[in-house]
Amino acid sequence: MQDLEKESDDVAIEARETSDAFAKIALVETAIENRFPGQLLAPYKEWQQRRTTA
Repeated sequence: MQDLEKESDDVAIEARETSDAFAKIALVETAIENRFPGQLLAPYKEWQQRRTTA
């Protein structure tokens, strides 16, 4: 996911709808939502927060 974030930072706003990076992010969001219903990206954001504070 971190690699996707870096990749998505380089995508122009007008190209986001056709970007592979944003499509992959949407797939990851769906997978997380399937594993953790109703939480959207909360598990990922919590993990990311723990990583940056450690």
